Amino acid sequence: MSFEENLNLQIKSIDDLMRCITLSSLLELSGWPKPGNVHRTKDFESTRFEHFLAGIASIQPNFRDLCQRVYLNSNIKIKNYSFIKIGLFFKEAAKEMMKWQKGGNVLLGHILIFGPLAAAAAICLKTEKMGFDDFKVNINKIIDDSTVEDTIDLYEAIKVCNPGGLGKIDKYDIYDEGSLTNIKKDKINLKKIFEHSKDYDSISLEYSQGFRIILEEGLPYYLEKFNSTKDINAATVDTFLKILSDYPDTLITRKSGLDAAKMVSSKAREILMHGGISNGKGILLIRQLDDLLQSKKGIMNPGTTADILAGIIFCALLFGLSF
Repeated sequence: MSFEENLNLQIKSIDDLMRCITLSSLLELSGWPKPGNVHRTKDFESTRFEHFLAGIASIQPNFRDLCQRVYLNSNIKIKNYSFIKIGLFFKEAAKEMMKWQKGGNVLLGHILIFGPLAAAAAICLKTEKMGFDDFKVNINKIIDDSTVEDTIDLYEAIKVCNPGGLGKIDKYDIYDEGSLTNIKKDKINLKKIFEHSKDYDSISLEYSQGFRIILEEGLPYYLEKFNSTKDINAATVDTFLKILSDYPDTLITRKSGLDAAKMVSSKAREILMHGGISNGKGILLIRQLDDLLQSKKGIMNPGTTADILAGIIFCALLFGLSF
């Protein structure tokens, strides 16, 4: 029997789904020490640990609105999921996240990662199809059925957050006034826009391939780490290192270059070779890497890896992880 065949969503209500959303953001944030991230003992110059806490609290009503709307309007006969308006959720959640704290863009990645995962889980709950494959089918259909309006709202969400390190691209650039006109003309939905940006952004890559890294690589690794250690922080930090070792962080790449991102991935791989956070040598190397990355004042922050990790933790909770 495969790993996936053993998994079924364990949530029983929208309240349970909300608990998983909130807890996964908190667990990702509190993982210590995730090298280069803001964490419980390290702040950036203008972004503190508390700004992330405020951001997490601020977007929970938006997630509840999304999940309840999807639940109320879903049934087994619906053939198109464009009614979800996932882009509108992105825009509204981004506005609240920025409104309730002054540390800048702290959680756009969580918003983008959790949106289709939470909506897919709400559909599973309503239709009572709770298997791993049902969940995956719903995620892909939500992305495939997204609309041009979802993409336009996504761009508005990004502009609200003004994230660093975006750079310039030839087509559909976020800061090009003609991009929205071209998106409408070319009928670019979320599936297409994320396909366009998948080579330089890991969140886009996840959208383009049905969240494969989260579901097929990160989730089994996280569950195995927790089962072997019975330590939620060890599972969190080691999974962060695992994803970072396999996929050079695209935020680092955009801010500091691919060679810098590959160097960080190499150091993450070395830490895991020494046993990760559960080993004395591993924790020494983690702290050394954290000190190195923190000294770069945010331009060497593996922020995209942290967002991917949050999605992994969310899925682990959905499928019944308890600690």
